[in-house]
Amino acid sequence: MPQRFTAWIFLGATLITAALALILPLAPVRVDQPVLTWPEEGERVSNTVVPLLPYRPLELTAEVPCRAISAVNARGGEVLRTLPPARDAAQQNHGMTMRVVNGIVQVRVSGKSIVEEHLPVVDCTYRVRSTTAGTEVWRDGMLLAKHAGLLPPQVAMLETGAAGLAESEGMRVVINTDARFQSSPTDAKFALLLMHGFLLAGCVALAIIRYRAKRAAESRMRWRVADFLVPGALLAWAVIGPTNDDDGWYLRHALNLGNSGYVGNYYHSFNAPESPFLFAQYLLAGWTSVSTSMLWVRLFPTVIGIGVWFALRWFLHSALGERRAYRALPWLLALAFLVWWLPYNPTLRPEPVTCLGVAVTLALCEYARRREWPGLMAPAVLLAALTTLTMGAGLVAWAPVAMQLPWLWRSMRATPVRDRLALAAATLTSGTVAFTVLFADGKLADLLEATRIHYYYWITMSWTEEWGRYGTLLVPTGSGNWAKRAPVLLMIVCLVFVGVRARRRRWRIDSVMLRLAGVLGFGVVALAIIPTKWTHHFVGIAAPAIALLALTTLTGPLPARVRRVAPAVAAGLFIAFTGVVIFSGPNMWHGFGNWGQPFSVRGTIDPMRTLDPDEKDLVESLMLAVGPVKVNNMLVWAGLLGLAWFLLRRRRRWANTGSARVLAGTQVLTVGLLLALFVVAPLRQLPGWSLASGTLRNGCGLADTVRVHDGRTLTEYLADRPAYVDWSIGIGYPCVPVVPVKDGMVTPPEFRVLAAEKFTMGGLVSVYEGIGGTHGFLGRVAEMVKVPADAPNSGDSPWGGLEKVKYLHPPGRFTTTMTHRVENGLQAPPTIAQFDYVGLPAGYVKQAIDPSRLPSDIDDDRYDTLGLR
Repeated sequence: MPQRFTAWIFLGATLITAALALILPLAPVRVDQPVLTWPEEGERVSNTVVPLLPYRPLELTAEVPCRAISAVNARGGEVLRTLPPARDAAQQNHGMTMRVVNGIVQVRVSGKSIVEEHLPVVDCTYRVRSTTAGTEVWRDGMLLAKHAGLLPPQVAMLETGAAGLAESEGMRVVINTDARFQSSPTDAKFALLLMHGFLLAGCVALAIIRYRAKRAAESRMRWRVADFLVPGALLAWAVIGPTNDDDGWYLRHALNLGNSGYVGNYYHSFNAPESPFLFAQYLLAGWTSVSTSMLWVRLFPTVIGIGVWFALRWFLHSALGERRAYRALPWLLALAFLVWWLPYNPTLRPEPVTCLGVAVTLALCEYARRREWPGLMAPAVLLAALTTLTMGAGLVAWAPVAMQLPWLWRSMRATPVRDRLALAAATLTSGTVAFTVLFADGKLADLLEATRIHYYYWITMSWTEEWGRYGTLLVPTGSGNWAKRAPVLLMIVCLVFVGVRARRRRWRIDSVMLRLAGVLGFGVVALAIIPTKWTHHFVGIAAPAIALLALTTLTGPLPARVRRVAPAVAAGLFIAFTGVVIFSGPNMWHGFGNWGQPFSVRGTIDPMRTLDPDEKDLVESLMLAVGPVKVNNMLVWAGLLGLAWFLLRRRRRWANTGSARVLAGTQVLTVGLLLALFVVAPLRQLPGWSLASGTLRNGCGLADTVRVHDGRTLTEYLADRPAYVDWSIGIGYPCVPVVPVKDGMVTPPEFRVLAAEKFTMGGLVSVYEGIGGTHGFLGRVAEMVKVPADAPNSGDSPWGGLEKVKYLHPPGRFTTTMTHRVENGLQAPPTIAQFDYVGLPAGYVKQAIDPSRLPSDIDDDRYDTLGLR
């Protein structure tokens, strides 16, 4: 077939692939519809806990015989109640109550009085039907009242004064729970997925084959000693390294995937999907499906880190080759990599996966440029699209692609228009892989609703508040400790020096550094648009920052032509001042990573809280020191700078080279101190439990050490009992079975494992309905009883506590059946993100953190529920 025809056919195939991708969000899905029936078949009504999540069902129908109402009127109590009386007056308006007072039947639903009438003397049946469209009350087929737009009541229990009475015969409640995000593809959508996947794979493969490399491959990348030392260091770090405050959070997300069928927010926001940022959590779920032992779980980010390392080695080899002038580069890259990786890892958060995606995309784009291989841009775009689905900062993966557009245009300028169009279409179509991941078993309405819920109930900030992320690094807190400051501040130093060098570009390495700075600048902008401002996110843009730091250390901070001393002195002082700021940070780490640390907090102080400026002595005690000399002493850094220049004074570029040595020395000091502190920490905890010893045993972490009153370990005690584990310490209890959140309900836990420290919003997140806490029902229908338990290290490092959950009524006295309904991509029940759902405004958590934002019409005392005051 002539070449021109194959180009047009290829173009048509890419357009069909793109069209199929656009249909996927709108294609119909089969949505699960659990139906809860009370009482159990063949049984009389008995009071029971019904832990709905979300709190309001899609539909509730209650049928109550008049004889049951008469019995309650004589006996006392209430005919039917879905929530217990609340301490908070506002919460009393969320449920449904049916009562009889002196022969007057009263029905209230979601704060509205629906019916109030005399109980008929004849036999009859009341029927209350509440749906998302409104509420109706009927008596023997006669409509008594109708309120359109009234939300169904919240349900945490079904309680009646007629429990156990013969007159309750015929009393019945049927609830359609809200499992709107539990869905699977219909046969038609499954066929679409198969066709799209087949065509997408074909388009990418044909692009690689059809648009081949114009240059032969250069010499292969040579193995260096650093290629063995870095993976070895990461494997050791998986054992002794710190934990992240969100490790338990993301671990439970992954473990609950098998129950709900989607990646939801296990602790708050009603377990709404983490869409669109779910790809990393799918990978974590696959990893933990093999084992949940502590070592295996912590190896997940380690394997990713090793992948990042080799991707960056490939990038620099493609960009610069194996010239003798760059023989020190692998060592400098190893140093820069450890400076970035060690403080923030190992973590189960998505940033390491983002970093890997960016690194591989960066390397693939540079390899395509080096070999003039246009077809490789198609898989690069595919990788960028998948990386975007890991977290907001994943947008930086598109920057390497954008940086290659000038070269790609020059390379394809001489080819026929049809070939250029076909390549452009194939490259862009490769990005539609994101549609497959996002909408394989969901729909567009799900993505929009999940986004609304997260923005309404959780912390969101605008791009103008991005300064807060950097400000957190510079205050005394675990999120701004000295080690986490180091890579970010050195990144800023590198960007400044690249700006200085930009006007004097002469060598190939200068162009590479400028492209890296462009990618990094794009990443900084991507961070700004993320609605949360945690310092964890910096790891998402670490790949270009690592390479740029290594190259800046290799070349020196100033252009090669600069011979004057003054600029070099300024550069050296800038680096020295950065070192002072870095080591002015406290040695505070999250949770178990803080145990045994020198220069760190003790007891029940939350290591993640921001220390008050008045706590000057405490802040000073947390700074690293060698004897009486603090590492952040300015005189020490000035002396190091002077020594470096003195030793290199005979070289022509002695001042600039000396500044580069101080930059390298800062990195060596950071890595050396990190390794020393985390080697010493577990030794100081002997013979007790430590993070390192727990990981090496490859068991169930601290749960293998904590013993309850009967002598059994926590692992044994909770083996067959549903137990809730607080997110802030979840990584220490990886094998404790996850309490399922599925079918529009939560499995009621028998026990709760809580942290010792009062982490900000830590153990409170899941139990507070104001932010859609998944265990929000607990505060209404249960009380907690402390269970005696203890563990080694309980002096300086309290392990936490174990509580037994004592319910107001026995849970689960109902029957659940599963039905299904088919919805297209735009169909959805009314949104959960509205004031009437829990009676709180959007952005409530952010307002609670900053009381000055508190609306005048909201009760100030309600914010104490979050424990933020």
